[in-house]
Amino acid sequence: MHTQEGRTLTVRLLGPIAITAGGEHHGSLPAQLRKVLALLAVGRETPLSAEQLVRRIWDHAPPDSAVQMVRNQIRALRRLIGQSPLESDLPGYRLSARHVEVDTETFRALLREGRRHLADNRILDAVHTVQRGLDLWRGPEALAGVRDVSSLEIEAIDLEDLRFQAEEVIVEGYLALDRPGDALPLLRAMTAAHPTRELPWLQLMAAETLIGRRIEASVDTFRRAQHHLVESTGLDAPLLASVHTALLRGAEGHELVALIRRRPRDLPIRWQRR
Repeated sequence: MHTQEGRTLTVRLLGPIAITAGGEHHGSLPAQLRKVLALLAVGRETPLSAEQLVRRIWDHAPPDSAVQMVRNQIRALRRLIGQSPLESDLPGYRLSARHVEVDTETFRALLREGRRHLADNRILDAVHTVQRGLDLWRGPEALAGVRDVSSLEIEAIDLEDLRFQAEEVIVEGYLALDRPGDALPLLRAMTAAHPTRELPWLQLMAAETLIGRRIEASVDTFRRAQHHLVESTGLDAPLLASVHTALLRGAEGHELVALIRRRPRDLPIRWQRR
């Protein structure tokens, strides 16, 4: 987006906190400035006063000079990005929706759009759209360097869950496009990183079947999935059982993909955060 000073301004939260303004990347920001910026960017629809920013940054033990420290960071931020992007409403400060783009908002919008494409069976559009969202990430961790602020830690966890959901959409698209070879590396990483999520195990079994590894899918992968989803949690995994039964009855990979895609969309695949 272009500020009134004619510069393009993007706040980047999908990785280390950074600003891109007028073609210049500002990634080495002071710690307190990063926190103020991140708080304003995460909740920019609501103005935050200096006192509210203090409470969120220091919780219950702010230093005596905390309010002045925050105001100093606001002045430093204005020197960096200009006056227009940082509005001073009567209740506090907020980043302008007109002049500032935040990468987390773009990521969420692209994921929503990709899901709509997937629901409309526009598979290639879904993959390309969601991949554009994933390309905004600049490392494995959202809001890196400011997660000692509790509200930012909560936001980061939510964003990382959405990233995983985006990867699930990409994989579903690859399988529907008959590209299991593209899906397999991602699925192996996903099941290793989040072994208590059911959907990637189902997709992995389907992908292995599509490339001719039926025994691996029905024995090795199923046993590992059963261990993580059922034995370790004491819960049921009915979709896993359905896919395994279909495999044993001789279902082809495309039939498994269709079975997985027909899962109830209003009942998300169960998972537990480790």
